[in-house]
Amino acid sequence: MAIWHVWGDYVHTLPENIGEASLVRGQEKAAKKTAEARGFEFTKRLRNGFEPWAAAFAADGDEGAVEFEFASYPIVRGWQKI
Repeated sequence: MAIWHVWGDYVHTLPENIGEASLVRGQEKAAKKTAEARGFEFTKRLRNGFEPWAAAFAADGDEGAVEFEFASYPIVRGWQKI
């Protein structure tokens, strides 16, 4: 099982699942650090009216299929396999 750090906008719509990937609780700080290291600026996004989030998701299966699901999800802005 692979763990992915995923980040995006509108925390109130953070899903429990994105495709086959399931939300993993308790890894938000690590996911936020990954997002910031990849250039996602939480403070700037807050000032611009967004409600950014970072979370960890666990997924089995084809890496390309998981990435396609993240890319297709409207509020996801980035992800990285850990």
